[in-house]
Amino acid sequence: MRRIRVLVHPTCASSYEVVRHLAARELLDKVELIVADNPSIGLRHGAWSVPWVIVGWEPAAADPVTPQEVEAMVRNEIVSLPGDPVEAFMKTVLYSAYASSVVTVWGSLDPVLDEDLASAAVRAPLTGISPNRVLADVRDRAGELYEKWIGMIYRALGVSFVREMWWSTGGSITPEELSEAATPAVVGAWLLAKASLGRVGLPSNPRGRVVEAAKAISGFVARNAKGLINKVKKEQEKILGDKEYWSIISKFTRRY
Repeated sequence: MRRIRVLVHPTCASSYEVVRHLAARELLDKVELIVADNPSIGLRHGAWSVPWVIVGWEPAAADPVTPQEVEAMVRNEIVSLPGDPVEAFMKTVLYSAYASSVVTVWGSLDPVLDEDLASAAVRAPLTGISPNRVLADVRDRAGELYEKWIGMIYRALGVSFVREMWWSTGGSITPEELSEAATPAVVGAWLLAKASLGRVGLPSNPRGRVVEAAKAISGFVARNAKGLINKVKKEQEKILGDKEYWSIISKFTRRY
């Protein structure tokens, strides 16, 4: 039987759905469920986001991924990629807060043109699609793709910012407090931290690189503060309050 590793984080909504689905179908004992709550775990497995699925030794899926896709991988069923591989790659960048922040800080797709990320995006070990071919196609259209996707990336990062503000205040932040806190300077500092490990991964001169993006994200958060808090609160309270889910995580998690 082929080795399948599924990296998750308990607070991730997609991870939650995958774990709950595999548990309901009694498939968790057929995968290595790994909680990426330690930096070394994510680095060791090359995870750009969670869920991050490795089949054999190759990245085979990343968010956005459906529980049904992961089930098909576990059952060794046919997995196909609906739609365009370049579109799949860009969606994977969008759904990764880390990749999205790197793109935003650099103002370019260049730093995320990674073979493992492309492999996960197009389910390469299962579809036979060449990650390097996908990267070549993305590189050829990089300017066009950046302009098309950057607005969506800003909005996705805005949701991530609100989620982390909600965590950092113990879930007590009000829309007024969020609007006041989400200044361009604060959002810009958050972006720089999000896109780096210490200073690793930052542009050689990061000064001023996030001004425009920080203003756009700050404005998005301020305009939609109440709705964004409600969205995050609903998502996180569902996950954090599901005792059965946390019992499943505790029972099946392998820590390495």
